[in-house]
Amino acid sequence: MSHPAERTLPPENSRRPQDTLADTPTGQNTSACLTAEEAFHAKLRELRSLKVFSWNLWFGGREIDDAAAKQAAVLNAQDADIVLLQECFGTAGMRLGRTAGMTVAQQDFNCAVLSAAPVRLLPTETAPFATAALVQTRMGDVLAWSVHLASADYGPYRAGDFPEAAEDVFAQAGEQQRTVQAEHVLAETHRLLEELGDAPVVIAGDFNVPSSLDWNGEHSPAAQWPAPQRFMGDGFTDAFRAVHPDPGASPGLTWSQIELRETEPRDRIDFIYVKGLEVVEADHLGGAADSADTREDAGFTEYGGICRHIPDHRNNAFPSDHLAVRATLRHPGT
Repeated sequence: MSHPAERTLPPENSRRPQDTLADTPTGQNTSACLTAEEAFHAKLRELRSLKVFSWNLWFGGREIDDAAAKQAAVLNAQDADIVLLQECFGTAGMRLGRTAGMTVAQQDFNCAVLSAAPVRLLPTETAPFATAALVQTRMGDVLAWSVHLASADYGPYRAGDFPEAAEDVFAQAGEQQRTVQAEHVLAETHRLLEELGDAPVVIAGDFNVPSSLDWNGEHSPAAQWPAPQRFMGDGFTDAFRAVHPDPGASPGLTWSQIELRETEPRDRIDFIYVKGLEVVEADHLGGAADSADTREDAGFTEYGGICRHIPDHRNNAFPSDHLAVRATLRHPGT
């Protein structure tokens, strides 16, 4: 069953996606350190960019105490233009959208697309693993997907089988399901673009599979994980790796900082893929579980201090078992 897009009014002090240079009072400097000309160009760069925020809410927030308030605090601190949520667990995305003054497009219980700009849900045959929406941003229309691929047969559990048994790992039912889902998202993307006309595309979420950009034989065994390969083979750019190309300096282990290393392998399985847009900045946001991990990651921004491992996690300030992925995008050449 599809849920129709829901329109809400932005809070009084929220930033509007249609902001223009005239929205800054002429007598007000945006920074005491900036000249009027520098402030003008800084505002111009902001207007020509798009901030994307992708985040798995972890069962809608049920695993964290006071999760709704903590989720709202995280999102309100982002100044994001497009928000892609996974594991909404029914209404968590709608609730968060209302709190943030954003329109919500949600096809099923799982994935949602949020924005303060007008959003139109685009029906597809991808429920419950993906929701597509057309977002009318200040840069023009953007086709945005929130994606949550299947979790069965998680590949990193068999890291020791590479490279000799790579084909056996990729032949697992869960791996094949993720690949089929990725292909379905791409097929629907091409169909929608034929109907809507040419537009930039953002496909982001929890893919439940690592990337060959990380598993390159240096820090992890060499592996061409099929689902991410489908997106990159179709011309999409991995936003995080575009800015942080070295997995050694920026491993980007998005899942899971609140699991003990002894019980759960950590890996980068949350991505923002973009086509038709240039990546300006990208990082991961969340709580650092141990000083030897994310705090040494050049692509990591800490939120809420050190988080506690499961089962002592319920009071964590960052209310998820996944790090969020952030990217600032712009039209090429601007």
